[in-house]
Amino acid sequence: MPLQIDLPPGFAGMPVGADDKMNRGHAWTVAENSAAGAGTSIEEFGSYLMALVPAMQANGIRVFGKFAVGRRKGDVATLTLGVAQWPDTAPGSRDAVVAAMAEQYRSRHKRAVVHPVRLPIGPAIVAISGGEFHLPEGDVRAQIKAEYQIPLPDGRSVVILSVVAESDDAWPAIAEATARVAWSLRSGETP
Repeated sequence: MPLQIDLPPGFAGMPVGADDKMNRGHAWTVAENSAAGAGTSIEEFGSYLMALVPAMQANGIRVFGKFAVGRRKGDVATLTLGVAQWPDTAPGSRDAVVAAMAEQYRSRHKRAVVHPVRLPIGPAIVAISGGEFHLPEGDVRAQIKAEYQIPLPDGRSVVILSVVAESDDAWPAIAEATARVAWSLRSGETP
């Protein structure tokens, strides 16, 4: 199912598809724009991105990148949009699927705030969660995540839109940016 979204202003990233030639072109465009800031050559940065493509494809990731978020300079969020396939056609109505997805999300993420919502493309869940990410050297980083799970009209797919940042202060901006992307999601089929 072809999907379209409006990405946040300043988004730097790449779409991921089945065509490796197009993926390579996108990776090199990102590398040309980002390599100097990363302190590496375009070829090296592009090869790093291409090394990630098979894992992204295997996980259904269609778009991956970063954008500035919040009022503080340096607050950056990572956006990932993926599409997962149901093993079989989803049972019942999409509203029933959303209710079941919300219950499952709550059971796995006890502290998350989870609500069903209705987007232009149809029913979905939205979840906001926060926590800490512990690195091996004892470094602890705060993380805030906004996630939408959106069953598609085809009855076989669900879009997972996740935006994560390392800023407690930026969570309202993260929630707003994620909502704008989720509300912009559209396909060739009607809900």
